[in-house]
Order: sequence, then C-alpha cells, then structure tokens
Amino acid sequence: MRICIAAIIMFDLAIRISDLEMFYSNTGVVPLAMLFEHQWNDYFISLHVISGLWQVQAILFLAAFIFAILLFIGYRTKLFTFLSWLMLLSLHNRNGYILQGGDDLLRMVLFWGIFIPWGKKYSCDSILDPELKENKIICTIACVAYLLQICYIYSGSALLKGSEWHNDYSAMYYVYGLDQIATPITKYLFYYPELLKKLTFLAYYFELLVPILFFIPFKHQYFRIIGVISIIIFHLFNGITLFIGLFPLIGIGTSVGILPALVMDKFDNVTIILKERIANSFLVISKYINNIIGWKKPVYLLPKPFNNIKTAFLIFITLFVFDWNFSNLPFVESKLSDNLRFIGYGLRLDQNWGMFAPGVFKDDGWYVMDGVTKRNEHIDLLRNGSKINLKKPVNIVSLFKNDRLRKYSESLILDYNSYMRGYFCNYSKRVWNENKSKEKIKSLNVFYMSEFTLPDYIYSKPKSELLCGCDE
Repeated sequence: MRICIAAIIMFDLAIRISDLEMFYSNTGVVPLAMLFEHQWNDYFISLHVISGLWQVQAILFLAAFIFAILLFIGYRTKLFTFLSWLMLLSLHNRNGYILQGGDDLLRMVLFWGIFIPWGKKYSCDSILDPELKENKIICTIACVAYLLQICYIYSGSALLKGSEWHNDYSAMYYVYGLDQIATPITKYLFYYPELLKKLTFLAYYFELLVPILFFIPFKHQYFRIIGVISIIIFHLFNGITLFIGLFPLIGIGTSVGILPALVMDKFDNVTIILKERIANSFLVISKYINNIIGWKKPVYLLPKPFNNIKTAFLIFITLFVFDWNFSNLPFVESKLSDNLRFIGYGLRLDQNWGMFAPGVFKDDGWYVMDGVTKRNEHIDLLRNGSKINLKKPVNIVSLFKNDRLRKYSESLILDYNSYMRGYFCNYSKRVWNENKSKEKIKSLNVFYMSEFTLPDYIYSKPKSELLCGCDE
C-alpha cells in the first residue's frame, strides 16, 4: 500500500504540474486574494500560500515529488510519510475547487500511514537495519483507524444516498446521463434501462455491505481477500465507465493494505528473485543517500511517556474521525461539537463521502468560449479556434485535458461560485493572446450550454447561459 500510494502521489503531481500557473499562481484562475476571501479556513495549513509565483510552486512540487520517491522506496519511511502528507495537505488547501473524493481518501490514508509501520517491509529501512522487527500480523490503533476509514468511504457513502439509489433505482441512469464524465462505454450502457437499475442496485448494496467482509470472525483472511477483490473490480468498472480522474486508482491502492498474510506470503514466494534484485538496488540507493545526508539508522521506539501520548492521541483522533463521519448522516441529530471542528480543518480530517449523494447532479452541459478576433470573427477557444458551433459535441469529455480541469469547470457553473468566473475569463483571454501562433482576440464570452437530465430519456433542449465576459 505504501508503494501504491507513493506512486499515485507522483502521478498526481505530474498531472497537476501541467496546470501549474492556472491553478496555483496569482496569474491563474485561483489567485491568493480570491482564495483568502472566498475559500480559506483560518485553521488551514499550507506552504503553497507563501507565494503566488509559479516558480515557488514549482519548487514545492519538486520537493513533494522527491518526498514521494523516498516514501516509495521506504527510506526513512516515517519521516517521508509525514512530509508527503504535509505537502499533500498543503496542496489541497491551496486549491479546493479541483478536489474530489479520491483526494480526501488519499490524504486520509496517508495520515494513518504516519502511524502504521509500513516501512518494515519492502523498504530501504528494512535493508539498512536488519534488526528491524517484521511482524506478519499487525494490530495497532492506527490499523484499526485505517480499516474504519475504508468503511466510511463505502458504507458511509451508501448511507448518505437518497431514494434514487434504493427506491426506484434510477441513480445510474442519471450518472451515465452526465456527458461530462461519460466514456464511450457509458454511452452504450445508457440505453439499457433495466441494466441501469440492476447496476444501481449492485452499486448501492456493494457500498453498503462490503465492509462487513472485513469483520467476519471465521475464515477471516478469505473474506478479506474477497472484500479487496470486490473493491478492485468495483473501481476498475468505474474507471472504464466514468471520467473521474485518479479516484479508481486511489480506491484500489488504498485497499491493498487490507490484504491478509495469506496473500502476502504467496506474493513473497512468487517474487523472491525479483525482491532480491530490488533489495540490492535499494541497498545501493540507501547507502548513496546516507553518504550524502549522513543520517543514522531509523529509530522506531519512543520513550515510554511519548508512546503513551501517541496512543492517547491516536485513540482520540480515531474516535474523532468516527464521530465526524457519524455526524454527517442525515438521520443523526446529535452533531459533532463546533468547538472541536478546528481539529478536523487543521489536520484536514474533515470528510464527507457523499459521492452522487443524496441525489445525482443533473445539470449537465458543455462550454462554448466565444472569442471575437480583430476581424470581428467568432471563434471557440475551447475547440482550438474553430468557428462557433453551439451544437452538442460528440464527446464532451475530450474537451478537458484532465479531470482537474473537468472538476474546475463543474465548480465554475455553480451560482455560489460566480466570483470565480471573471478570473477564468481574463486568464483564458490572456493565455490565448500570448500564443503567437493563434489569432488574437479582443473580447471573450464564456457560455454554458445547460442540458438538464430529465427522467425516462425525455429530451431536454439545451439553454445557453452567459457565465462571464471580458473586453479589451
């Protein structure tokens, strides 16, 4: 799980850095002034807000990438787990407009990873320190908290879902009707209403009941294997049918830690030769890094008073996160005290797993970016300067370079985020005009072609909504 999470962090950073100026600098669509005025929480912690220069952001991205590499190879694992979590928390606080549920899951599991001894196996630490004890069965408070966290994602999500999911089973009809996240396979499945109802039924009861497999006392390891395999299949299916970014990879990677010793023993036997070669490579890397930094071998044991403090802290945080998720449920009247919420916001333990809940978002549509050239011709910036065409694109997903841009566009159409639109319009106009190979524009109007999803395949005529405009 450590290796999977570190790899996902590196992959995520590689995707994000392609939009470094747009999403993380003062010359982009989320300048610090707007962030502090509209989305900042006084308890947030973020190194990424120390400067609005993209060059500073690039240095922070590089540092986070290096930390993730060292986490990947398991070098000074506890230290670089903490630093990776801190950088991820900082990055998420810098721009929340492009976050989705997978980001929260990654951040939460990485937090619990700080207290899980996942550096004692498949790591540089275990090679550099042969005396490091390796236990096949690990049972700590942090492991319990991690397992509960996985339960919150699935059962918690199901309990937040409304009647579309467990009454008329129409939810997947609306999910697959969202062209902004629909893949070609989705569009094919969309026209089988009975199949969509069955998929809704399966998705809802899978989320609701899959955590039970982790707590069955008899044949415990086998049921855990079934649970993890089910989660992997669930996310793989979502990955090929929905354009939801890294969520499927994050869902799979964070579930690997549930695999029991039965599986890992077989994995060890199959990969013994490969492990020896990797171990030799890790040993060379570890010695090279040690020669540069000059640190001693990692120390895992704390003085007894500190161990007691850590245990008390973990118990409190585990109960705190449980209560936070429990308080999110609509039928719970007793809510988490506002006097304690600063802990959740400060450590970013705040979470809500309402994916497509209580109902599915139905305001679908696509963007048209109408730029007027010096010759008074109308071109669409989103379609590389082609002539304006209000007709619905064959593949709306193809208009977005990545899921971060899609998520941002989803945030942009919400009325309570209307303050974002002027920044987006001015940024888009400036970037277009800075490209010497493209004809300059003197004004830009951003339209949203709203196509509300109606039940039973009823046609909804798209309506053009002007979101923002900017002139010379």
